Amino acid sequence: MTEALHVYEGIITAFQVVSDRVREALAPFKITPAQFGLLRRVGDDEAVSLTELARRLRCTNPNVTRLVENMVKAGLVEKLRHPSDQRIAPIRLTARGAEVRDAAGAAYSRAVDEFVSRLGEEERSALLALRSRLG
Repeated sequence: MTEALHVYEGIITAFQVVSDRVREALAPFKITPAQFGLLRRVGDDEAVSLTELARRLRCTNPNVTRLVENMVKAGLVEKLRHPSDQRIAPIRLTARGAEVRDAAGAAYSRAVDEFVSRLGEEERSALLALRSRLG
């Protein structure tokens, strides 16, 4: 196996470990990491189009559509009617969505802090440099 493959697998392993911790931390709130990501990227009293959400989440419109549909059913977001175009349905957080976001945010932060605290200063610096370089 080449060094590049080892590096890649290391990145994937780190992502999987922290993702598992985050998933466990969010489970009591009955939301997934993807749902939490959406909740974090919609401001209070903000109406956001699905296209803008896809851009913010760095995923495709069909993925956002499915995510939003599940979150509407769970009462976390609501679809609004566009005044002139029925095909456009911006979404906004419900009061429940904002409450879940805030409560889950504390659990999310603890899970991430716990993971990062296991890294040495040099490792944290290397990851920050990698993030900066990859944008």
